[in-house]
Amino acid sequence: MSDFTKELYIKMLTLAADKIAEEHEGLSKLDAATGDGDHGVTIHRTMKAVKEAAAAASEKPLADLAKDVAMKVMMCDGGSTSPLLGSYIMGFGNAAPADTLNAEQTACFFEAALTNFFGISKAELGDKTMMDAMRPATETLAKELRAGSDLTKSFNAAAQAAAEGAEKTKDYVAKFGRARTMGERAIGHQDAGATSISYIWGAFAQACNG
Repeated sequence: MSDFTKELYIKMLTLAADKIAEEHEGLSKLDAATGDGDHGVTIHRTMKAVKEAAAAASEKPLADLAKDVAMKVMMCDGGSTSPLLGSYIMGFGNAAPADTLNAEQTACFFEAALTNFFGISKAELGDKTMMDAMRPATETLAKELRAGSDLTKSFNAAAQAAAEGAEKTKDYVAKFGRARTMGERAIGHQDAGATSISYIWGAFAQACNG
């Protein structure tokens, strides 16, 4: 698989929503160790909105589709998750010059989403947040694509980087959210947000694998 298409993007979002639906109870349990215990509920609600909006806008150009999904997500009652993922998806909409993207355009497509995500999140690596999975996944994807890897290999590598990033959050002290009040007591607990992002990137890779 060489070119990134609108159809693949819709498949990725759909599989990601389905994966979160499967895992949301476990995500809330993870979140309960250091936070409010509702992350699974909010990201499930948010990703359900993603799936529904992507299906509704499937006939639109890729840029417009992503923007429609972003707006639906931002209006969703998903706590802090909605503006974070809404801004992420809006970044895709701002970086889609066509419905079919080559390797460089695909790298820029995902980098633009990360940039928008950071604009809302402000989190850095090591802060025990979604960013600990999102940034390594995106950077790995872009590196692989620019090195000439095909989409399947690139997304598989990115998914692995996301999973490893989520795992590393066990060693971090939280800098955001309720978990930050725990100080070093948060060490040993994997961040629910980073874990959910790792599931989403795993679904992206699954879409490429057929």
